[in-house]
Amino acid sequence: MAVSHKTARGIPVDMDRLRLSNEGTIAVGNMKVNARGDQLGPGGKVIKTRAEIMAERNKLHHSPLADESEVLDSAPTDESDSQPDNLQPQAEDTPVVESSLPQTYTKPRGSFAEAVAGQTEVTQELLDPSTVLKNKKTGVQRI
Repeated sequence: MAVSHKTARGIPVDMDRLRLSNEGTIAVGNMKVNARGDQLGPGGKVIKTRAEIMAERNKLHHSPLADESEVLDSAPTDESDSQPDNLQPQAEDTPVVESSLPQTYTKPRGSFAEAVAGQTEVTQELLDPSTVLKNKKTGVQRI
């Protein structure tokens, strides 16, 4: 059912009809698509339709899920089936490899300016008052 909207002047506008009549219009922007979403090539010719693009996207982003019946059928029924046969118990004298990474994360403190300021040493020499008075201009100056 077409929904008719009224403008501020009271003129009825059918948005669905307007949308359908402009499906082939090239959209403004740099995506090279029309208003429907079809990918356009040189001269405004349709290379891929919107349905093909959506099918490719769904194929990439959606992986097949296992059915519940498959999961329930493969579940072990008793404790003897719960462990695979190819696993052998580990010897007690086997060395345990510990990670060389720190166990806790320490958040860095301070900022880049503090790090630079901590490494630089600034020395400032005092100016001779007699040279300052000689260079000082009298009168009005521009700022």
